Amino acid sequence: FTVSGADFSFSLSVMNVKQGDKVRIIFQNTAGFHDLKIDEYGVATKQAKSPYQEILEFTANKVGSFEYYCSVGSHRAMGMKGTLNVE
Repeated sequence: FTVSGADFSFSLSVMNVKQGDKVRIIFQNTAGFHDLKIDEYGVATKQAKSPYQEILEFTANKVGSFEYYCSVGSHRAMGMKGTLNVE
């Protein structure tokens, strides 16, 4: 998956995978100061100013719906979040 972050939103609001899949997220910060975190999987990019790119890789070993979000300031509350669905 490629997810761009800018203006308090992510370019992708939902990612669907199957349990056991290897997940690769290319996070591209295209404007501002952002990161991408998924708490339940313990993965996060560093908080960085654009332009910035970082790749997260992990195995989807937990079933459910998990929020990914920007942890900078109130960005999450302003709508900078999405859902990772693992079936």
